[in-house]
Amino acid sequence: MPEVIDGFTHTEYLTVFIAIIFGYVGAEYFIGWGSMIRNRAKITIYWQHVLWTLFAFLVLIQNWWGIWPRTKVINDSIYYFLYSLVPIFLFHLISVVLFPNFTPNEAVDMKEHFYKNTRWFFALLSVYFVMTIVSSFVYPDIGNVLVQNSIRAMGVGLASAAAYFHKAKVLHYTLLIIGYISLAGFFIALPS
Repeated sequence: MPEVIDGFTHTEYLTVFIAIIFGYVGAEYFIGWGSMIRNRAKITIYWQHVLWTLFAFLVLIQNWWGIWPRTKVINDSIYYFLYSLVPIFLFHLISVVLFPNFTPNEAVDMKEHFYKNTRWFFALLSVYFVMTIVSSFVYPDIGNVLVQNSIRAMGVGLASAAAYFHKAKVLHYTLLIIGYISLAGFFIALPS
């Protein structure tokens, strides 16, 4: 029986912290989109950048959904708990790369910003996908893990290629389409 203090278990205690961190990282995306809207007179929006920010946010949400069965394990060791924070940290770094530090009265071309940061963005995305494959072995996973890991492995390959060929715009368009199709497939593979 887990130790309980006033009806509050240690696992619940750790889960609340993780929820706060997820909320903070999610807020970074909302702040970025909000800044783009508030400064729209000075910002040149780029459709691909917007779709990638939405994709990254949806993957963050999928990660939040997928950690539910892992919450019972995070209390087993501090290493499980610390390891559970790494993907959230990667999403924070992705948000930092995707959204510039908007300053008042400064013109920003989001297409220029996106292509200046594509190598970092796709490298971080690739690291995230590698981590999700490793996580499926570290934690007990739910759903069809073989299908999920196949989609993740494809993500590693495509994101790595996009990071290496960071100026290949056609590859980025293709990866965007494949990314959304794969994300839809991944959502379907997850149990509800």
